[in-house]
Amino acid sequence: MAVAPRRGGHRYTAAMTSLFDDASAPATATADAVAAIARHAPIGHFDELRGTATTEATIALTPSWRSFFSATAAALGTTSADALISHFAAQNDSLLRRIADNGVTYNLYSDALDGPPRQARPWSLDLLPLLIDAQQWVQIERGVQQRARLLNAVLSDVYGAQALVREGMLPTALVHGHPAFLRPLCGSRPAQDTWLHVAAFDLARGPDGHWWVMSQRTQAPSGLGYALENRMIVSRLFPDAFRALHVDKLAASYKTLIASLLAHSPGGRDTRIVLLTPGPYNETYFEHVYLARYLGIELVEGGDLVVRDAQVWLKTLHGLEPVHAILRRLDDDFLDPLELRADSALGVPGLVQAWRAGNVVLANAPGTGFLESTAIFGFLPRLCERLLGESLTLPSIASWWCGERSALYTLLPQIADYVIKPTYNDRGRRFVPALGHGLTAREREQWVGRISMRPEDFSAQAYVPLAHNPSWQAAPARGDGGAAAIASRAVMLRVFALSDGPGRWRVLPGGLARLAPPGKDVVSMYRGGSSADAWVTSTEATAVEPRDTRPLSTTLTPLTTQRVGLGVSSRAAENLFWFGRYTERLENATRLARATLEALAGDGMDTPETQRWQRWIGGLARSNGLVSTAVPSPEQAPHLFERALVASLGDADGREGAYSVAAILGALKQSAFAVRERLALEQWTLVAASAERFVSTLRTPADVGPASVHTALAALDQLGVDIMAMTGAQTDRMTRDDGWRLLSIGRHIERLSTLADVLAEALAGGALDSETGFALLLTLFDSTITFRARYLQRRDTEALIDLLVLDRGNPRSLAWVAQTLASRIAKLDDTAIGSTPTLLSAIELPHRWSPDALRHAARSDEPATREALVNQLRDATRNAWALSDALSQRYFSHAEAPAQAVGA
Repeated sequence: MAVAPRRGGHRYTAAMTSLFDDASAPATATADAVAAIARHAPIGHFDELRGTATTEATIALTPSWRSFFSATAAALGTTSADALISHFAAQNDSLLRRIADNGVTYNLYSDALDGPPRQARPWSLDLLPLLIDAQQWVQIERGVQQRARLLNAVLSDVYGAQALVREGMLPTALVHGHPAFLRPLCGSRPAQDTWLHVAAFDLARGPDGHWWVMSQRTQAPSGLGYALENRMIVSRLFPDAFRALHVDKLAASYKTLIASLLAHSPGGRDTRIVLLTPGPYNETYFEHVYLARYLGIELVEGGDLVVRDAQVWLKTLHGLEPVHAILRRLDDDFLDPLELRADSALGVPGLVQAWRAGNVVLANAPGTGFLESTAIFGFLPRLCERLLGESLTLPSIASWWCGERSALYTLLPQIADYVIKPTYNDRGRRFVPALGHGLTAREREQWVGRISMRPEDFSAQAYVPLAHNPSWQAAPARGDGGAAAIASRAVMLRVFALSDGPGRWRVLPGGLARLAPPGKDVVSMYRGGSSADAWVTSTEATAVEPRDTRPLSTTLTPLTTQRVGLGVSSRAAENLFWFGRYTERLENATRLARATLEALAGDGMDTPETQRWQRWIGGLARSNGLVSTAVPSPEQAPHLFERALVASLGDADGREGAYSVAAILGALKQSAFAVRERLALEQWTLVAASAERFVSTLRTPADVGPASVHTALAALDQLGVDIMAMTGAQTDRMTRDDGWRLLSIGRHIERLSTLADVLAEALAGGALDSETGFALLLTLFDSTITFRARYLQRRDTEALIDLLVLDRGNPRSLAWVAQTLASRIAKLDDTAIGSTPTLLSAIELPHRWSPDALRHAARSDEPATREALVNQLRDATRNAWALSDALSQRYFSHAEAPAQAVGA
């Protein structure tokens, strides 16, 4: 029976249906124009744009695609195909900018073979979505829900009674011989017998229009974050089409997942949930950050967690806090070096025992990986009848395990008709499926030999020509010099089943569409594939059976109760601390480099006073890493020093023997990357863009030499503006929690150590005897305007000490820096008002110095008195370093923590 669409809670009016009326002249004109320029899928492949397997005569678009193009054209006020194509070209440019601005990346492991990847790969997203009508989706949804129930029941049996193996419904070699079958888990039961909280199924549409399951992911499926980001980007590019097609929303499914974790958790209403990531160099790290931020949970690495007395704890600044549920993105092998892979540095020792004891929920439970084997698919129809008493609703593509002799003898003579895949995924490399019809006779013989030697290692699937989805293709990509066009690319759909409480699963409407590279028939993001948003659409004309529209189970805790605030993890705190230090170090280095180049260009006199400030500024440049220690001092070879300084500015790898501005920018970007989930998007974008802009501005051909001084000064000026924006964001765009306090402490420690050293060496070397040296010092303290306004043209040490050391209203004075530092530490340490934080009890900072003694030393001409002042300033630098070490000891390394216990 036809039912009224559910969108918006009302039936559609006649005025709302005009877009879907195929008789509408504008709609027909637009659709026909698009159909004429959109490429067909290859012969024999299902064409998603036209809704049928391609033949030469296939032209008409599906109703959904007609509505998509008509709604877009109506918003533009035109039916012209040329205008529509121009609009798509502009929208594609906008899409690429959004991906870059949002920092959406997909890293390849090969990037890191010789170390960390220098630059993350931008995420590849197609402009045009995959459209799935409501009637198709009902069948997919039911089939995926059934499969989630089935796989969960299989896991319950395999790690419990093992009746399926005893009855011969699953070969024991395929289960117990699979490396992902975890024997230590036999007899264990997860909370409420839910093994799978997130399962992913890769679907393909055959030439007959039917959907088939090609593969499944049950350990730590990826794509939930990318699917959400794809939706955020594409829906905003086509808002009219999105509304016209009444696309199902995604947000409720993510709320369901969190609510389900709460329902399974032993922590009840006080549950703390974290997302466990392998770290920043994982290929899908972006979506780990994105999901953690979107779900409102803490992003942690294995080193952030510790197990004591079979309970998982998060290491925070103020000690250990309990963790009750872990949404993991770490494969089984790496979870626990005590019981699984002993060389894993990514997991948590004792984690499996804590899960076994029921003290933590792992989503997904360990031991689920063997279900990802292609060989399992051939046994699922009988398993479904045995465990659920139902026929398999959504069929798998025909699959065979070569470990069965009958399957092997059938396969080998017909290998050209199949796709060869690995049975196991433990070979340490990525296995690219071999398409039998694409192999030469010699290659087929080689494959027959390999399979015959180790048949259990291989599985076979029937070859299905993948459906093709329309794909935007800009003119340069076509290679024929023609105009932009709508091309056609092979597509697969990853659908996610999310736990909706014990025994129930909810299917994310749509999922993640993945496209093969142009001209290829194997879908792989790793090998140059792309992604697309997937829209589940409906119109008034759609008549389907009602879908499950029940709200979250009444047993589930509402998402609004998830207000348990986790303390800042020690790893995040350390990265924030260094984020602050590198920000301040970058500002100081930029100011020093700019002031040095300007001074060298403006003072050509060769006098003792000039030599003293040149010796001083050269020493500062070397000690701050702006030039190599091998470079002569500017008073000896000013032009050589200048060239070396400019050459090192853009050197991010230290090839010039220095650790200059570009290298500091790289370190700043790396520390910011490690805490992306805590930074505003604009803040991260600013850091990344500043680094790229600065290096590219100074980049010159190898045979030209370093950039000119003029170019270097322009780059430093722009970077100075960017740094002001960075520091402003840190001050005004971050919550004042302990993480922010450590960021601020890092900045002030760096400022104190640097400025105290600058002033000490200026006094020690007589650099203040010249006008240039005096002005340089004020520039490095960023206090020129204040000094001139307050002291006019005075040039004496007492005035300098008053402004740069004692003035508690000057944010660059040592006393102000030290006082602010002490107040941040007191707040961090929960020190009572008026008391001294324990970290500062043995460290003297400038805000405690005697003003009278300092003014006397400044007025004195006695060498011993002046030397004492210099030593006092040098002590301030050393004390700042000591304070940094003490903070690391207490809050980051937890060196004083008792020994770890992991037993039950």
